[in-house]
Amino acid sequence: MRRPSKMKTYKFEYDMGEAFADFEVDLEKFTPEIAKKNLELFFRNYDKNANPIDEVLKKYAIEVIKECTFTNYNTLGVICAFESKEGFVKIDGSSGIKLTYCEGYEVCDSKLCLNTI
Repeated sequence: MRRPSKMKTYKFEYDMGEAFADFEVDLEKFTPEIAKKNLELFFRNYDKNANPIDEVLKKYAIEVIKECTFTNYNTLGVICAFESKEGFVKIDGSSGIKLTYCEGYEVCDSKLCLNTI
């Protein structure tokens, strides 16, 4: 008989495919209790009725996408950048969260709209 998996995969897509952040979460290491403490200490705006792990991963996905976009780092670069980010655990898997893929969005002047007054 197969044991239930203690791993969960999260795949976030931002703005209809503009950016991505994918994670694997070890639910034995990163528990709902740890997630709830992380939310209470470092984040004010979250759904208190939702699964705390889901809520934490949403916050991490947004921060990963920002980091990837504005530094142009690849997945490994973002993982390294998170080693010193206040309020975030390491996302190399050692704390139960592993970033497996990220892709930032492209900021370019062709998407700007100019209005003069």
